[in-house]
Amino acid sequence: MGLNVIAEISHFYGSDERYVLAGGGNTSFKNEENLYIKGSGTALATITPEGFVKMSRKMLADIWTKTYSEDKDKREAEVLKDMMNAKCEGEEGKRPSVETLLHNLFKQQYVLHVHPTMVNGLTCAVSGKSIVEALFDNAIWIEETEPGYVLAAKCRERINEYENRTNKDADLLFLQNHGIFFAADDRDGIDKLVNEVMSAIDRLVTFRPDLTSVDTYDSSIVDDLIKYIAEAYGNDPYVKFTLNKEVEKLCASKEAFKVLMEPMSPDHIVYCKAVPLFIECFDKDSIKAQYAEFINTYGYAPKIAFAKGIGMFAVGNNIKDAATVTSVWLDAVKISVYAQNFGGVRHMAPDMVDFIVNWEVESYRSKVALNNGGNK
Repeated sequence: MGLNVIAEISHFYGSDERYVLAGGGNTSFKNEENLYIKGSGTALATITPEGFVKMSRKMLADIWTKTYSEDKDKREAEVLKDMMNAKCEGEEGKRPSVETLLHNLFKQQYVLHVHPTMVNGLTCAVSGKSIVEALFDNAIWIEETEPGYVLAAKCRERINEYENRTNKDADLLFLQNHGIFFAADDRDGIDKLVNEVMSAIDRLVTFRPDLTSVDTYDSSIVDDLIKYIAEAYGNDPYVKFTLNKEVEKLCASKEAFKVLMEPMSPDHIVYCKAVPLFIECFDKDSIKAQYAEFINTYGYAPKIAFAKGIGMFAVGNNIKDAATVTSVWLDAVKISVYAQNFGGVRHMAPDMVDFIVNWEVESYRSKVALNNGGNK
């Protein structure tokens, strides 16, 4: 019964782009003994009950009694090993979501973690914390924190504080520059909580992204740029062009584009790399030189390039990959607009960006998801 319900919840929110894009979330169901968490690399929109990983809640709880290395790489490896050992018999071939520990903290049976664009317009905003505290007396706000064990530990501390202070079970958790957790004991409770949060935020929104397509552009320049970018990128990629009202504003000048030069959430890094490219000279040699300089500076070729006055170009290994990169970057575009309602964009801290760039778990998630259309 519980697994069928969490599969239904996953399908409902996972198939709605307002809540889930590419690696946009995870879900879980629990009883007294076991946690059933979405497997890494499976898609919320299509997950079956068999796609959840059965975990021992006792073994997950025992992780909090252990002392791990102070070196962050060793620590995460040690925690990951213990988390993988908490899988029940018969689950050996599955990999649980990286946020398994966090899901297990909630008392409620059902947990939904998603990254809704409008919500992240708030979590990625300068005034996000103060607005969340004013809107929701049942919400816990978590400052930007290293994902994995450190984030789960901070959430554990804050959830315990909240429950001791209010004598209520925590059911709403906002993660700065990341997303939101909803927890309830039934499907109706999840839906009610989601609707309350989305409606409350929507009432404060004045500035909304306009993704209306713009069809007036020089197709010959676009065709040339697609060819030049593909050649500069290498390995015969697929390059997808996009031009809409918001992209048109952002590609007008380097100053207008500046808001997108730093990442706003981990998903933008995982699927689109940490830094995009702004192209101002369109001849073949100039583009080749700009790509070479970019690669020399950052160690990778950009997945996203904006050409001044022209539009946006997303690069992928194939059509599907390029479409994913496009949709995730357009999410960043929309978040940058929504954040205007809440004090403007707050970008991720540089050390958090470096952590995500080098984090093995996120690298695994990205590779599996791009191949299978899955989430974390």
